[in-house]
Order: sequence, then structure tokens, then C-alpha cells
Amino acid sequence: MTNRNELVSTLIAGSLSILLLSTLFDLWQIHTDLEATADRQRTMVDGNAKIETQLDTLAKGLNQLAQSGNVNAQHIVATLKQNGVNIKSTGGGT
Repeated sequence: MTNRNELVSTLIAGSLSILLLSTLFDLWQIHTDLEATADRQRTMVDGNAKIETQLDTLAKGLNQLAQSGNVNAQHIVATLKQNGVNIKSTGGGT
């Protein structure tokens, strides 16, 4: 009977060890995936900041053209205002 109990204990310990190793491997894989996702998102956020800066500069330049009397720029600014986009001439952007 002792041999049987030792065998059962060994099988249970082995099963738990395999389960633990499997869980650790899964956690390591998830961690690696999360790091890769965070890197991709960081790259996208940096790209978005660059685009926002460019759009802000474009909007300010368009607004300056409109204020200086350019009819086409005035038309574009009026269309933007109709669509709810207001261009701030100082500070913030669109």
C-alpha cells in the first residue's frame, strides 16, 4: 500500500509541476505579446503626435491666409466652421 501511495503522490506532484510549467510558459508568452503591443502602440502614438503638429501648422497657415484676404482660404475656413471645426489663431490648433 505504501508503494501505491508513493506512486499517487509522485503522479500528483508531477501533474502539478507540469501544470505550473505550462502556466509559467503561457504567462511568459502573454508578457512577450504585451511588450510587443506596447511598442507598436508607442510607435503609433508618436506618429499621431507628428500628424497633429502638422495639421495644427496647416490649419494656422490656412487661417493666416484667410485673414490676409485669400478667397479660397476663406471659403475653406467657412466650410470647416460649418462642419464644427474652429481654428484657433493662437495656441491650440483645430
